[in-house]
Amino acid sequence: MHSRSPNAQLRQQGVASLCRRLLRPLIILWVAVLVSCDSAPQRPSVEASGTRYLGIEKDSGVQAFLGIPFAEPPVNELRWERPVPIQGSLGGVDATQFMPACMQTGSGLAWYHGMMSRVGVDPSLMEGPEYSEDCLYLNVWTTGDHSEPRPVLVFIHGGSNTGGWSYEPNYHGHALAERGVVVVTVAYRLGIFGWLSHPDMAIRNPGLHDLIVALDWVNANIGAFGGDPDRIVVSGESAGADNALHLALAPAMAGKLAGVIHQSAGWSVTSTLKPKDGFALGEALVAHHLGADGTFDDLKRIPAAELLDSQLDVFSGHYFSPIPDPETLPVSLEATVAGDSLPGLNLIIGSNRNESLMYIPEGAELSDYLEGYFPPETWNDIKVMLGPELSELAQMDRLRSAVQYTCPSLSLAQAAEEAGGFVYVYRFDRVREGFEVIGAYHGAELPYVFDTHDPWMPTNAVDLQVTDALVDYWVAFLADGSPNEFQSGRKETSDSEMGGSEINSAETGRAMWSAWSQQQQALVIADEISTQTHPDAALCEFLNAAQVASARH
Repeated sequence: MHSRSPNAQLRQQGVASLCRRLLRPLIILWVAVLVSCDSAPQRPSVEASGTRYLGIEKDSGVQAFLGIPFAEPPVNELRWERPVPIQGSLGGVDATQFMPACMQTGSGLAWYHGMMSRVGVDPSLMEGPEYSEDCLYLNVWTTGDHSEPRPVLVFIHGGSNTGGWSYEPNYHGHALAERGVVVVTVAYRLGIFGWLSHPDMAIRNPGLHDLIVALDWVNANIGAFGGDPDRIVVSGESAGADNALHLALAPAMAGKLAGVIHQSAGWSVTSTLKPKDGFALGEALVAHHLGADGTFDDLKRIPAAELLDSQLDVFSGHYFSPIPDPETLPVSLEATVAGDSLPGLNLIIGSNRNESLMYIPEGAELSDYLEGYFPPETWNDIKVMLGPELSELAQMDRLRSAVQYTCPSLSLAQAAEEAGGFVYVYRFDRVREGFEVIGAYHGAELPYVFDTHDPWMPTNAVDLQVTDALVDYWVAFLADGSPNEFQSGRKETSDSEMGGSEINSAETGRAMWSAWSQQQQALVIADEISTQTHPDAALCEFLNAAQVASARH
């Protein structure tokens, strides 16, 4: 599927986009003829807002509706503009196949290939999608049983806001749908197409605008697919997690979300892209393509392939993230947490033990992660807290994982708890057989919470037991706001009843997941699952204090 280069794909994308839109009605007609025949299997169909969506059904009874458009293609004059929601009836929509992923350099697929190579797996086993600017589609997994409205999980993929796609194999929702959840995965513009900032742009943060429109579509239409619009939980991993949290703070989403699941992110608590810095890069992009007299509007006529090339040049080393904006991000997450103004969220939040291990370059030293970040007089104490018995590589991994992922996540948890929210913190420690070189890596938890272990992943009985437990917790949280509201009906116990120890429900065999509080309890997910004081709580308290002290100098 990736024999064509991104540039070759781009040269055909205008024609391909037109062909897709012309052929879809013909496909609907053709399938309708087949369905009318006695020998043809019935295809599931759902009518929502005057449009009939024709999907596919598995033997398990799970129905999938793929490639549903939620906004007009953001191409030509709509590039970098406010997404235009789909209005009125589309007639019939063939929702039986995924649509192209949003424009990117291929970094999402490259991430998989790099990870697979490290653990001795053939990277060719993982293929990627086609890419296009015409990419604002979502996917729904459900069942035909609409007797009672079911909780809705809206998942936002990660990829540093430059790569990834909404239907990576681990994000498929069939297993969760079997457990009574309606799963929606959404696309959003990436890289310079979704996160460019320029003073002449009519909107800020186009990627967040895309996600708001997608969630509006879900809110208006998910009932037709069996979902409960009052039980929509938005979730994401890595950049997708930060985007999910930014959505929870957006005025347009007020009162529309029942909760947030935030996996392996948190760095935006400690830093925010300043508008002037974002604008400077946007102006540099115009000058790069059009010279000193070029205008932003003229940039819309530059071929997407050329823009991707310049993204690697002009934006080298830049992390694409939102800037403060009255519509999408009135107050940065950094300022919200620091100012004690975070709303009370129903929140699952956590990180993995070895988030940074596979990103540490060869030849790196621990001093690289201490110098300039912490006062020299704290270095010996930090080394002791990291674990003097650990190798230098393991110390670097623990420190960088703490600074970028774990500690900001715990700060978020504390701020949400103090705001009156119910917060559940986890740390994922499970390491697959043969994956020791990357440990509990960034993204390792995803196949477990979706129950979608790739065939090339070594998966044994322990992995399946951990999967069953995490799916239980996730489904319970989606349905009732507490990860302990298992199907048995057993409620969670209080902190005083738990006493901070590993306590299992006699009815479910699950460790009771204590809400975050001054006791700093977390669910630690290893070969066995237990509730205990977060393993990095003391380290994060020390590092946070050391960084504050450093800032005062």
